[in-house]
Amino acid sequence: MIHSQSLYRHFIVPGASQLAVAGHLVFDDVKLDPKNENRFVVVPVAGVDKTSINGIRYAKRLSGNIFAVHILFDPSDKDRIEREWKTQDMNIPLIILESPNNSIIGPLTEYIDGILLRHTGSVVTVVLPVIATSKWWHRFLFNQTARLIERAFEGKAGVATIRIPFSLTDTSH
Repeated sequence: MIHSQSLYRHFIVPGASQLAVAGHLVFDDVKLDPKNENRFVVVPVAGVDKTSINGIRYAKRLSGNIFAVHILFDPSDKDRIEREWKTQDMNIPLIILESPNNSIIGPLTEYIDGILLRHTGSVVTVVLPVIATSKWWHRFLFNQTARLIERAFEGKAGVATIRIPFSLTDTSH
């Protein structure tokens, strides 16, 4: 049996004292902007589907300037995507970024970096619409792009990512 003291020492993280709040002022003097000028919500969308619409609905509940971003691999799809977006009348601007080398991460990080550069002190929340499934093996089929996006922004100052699941009701196939 392992002694509880050795378990305690095992899980001590170097630098843990930097995380402690005892004896420190927790809130700083940052003023919240009531006009949402420094808060942005970016929703990467692959297309116009129920997963994306669910992500947009969540983004609308957050305060901030909301943008949907579509990475365009085939320029011939641009008119179709814009038409489908307008049909849904979501009242959120759709930003279409071309990706000549079929990269999702490159254009998206460039876009978000642009927001952070133009709006000093801003915060960007990346809302990732994902599919929630009931089968464990579905994890290998769905949401790979969301994982790539999370990794791209992991540890980046001023950027937070959040997954918004859309549940599939029929996963028997």
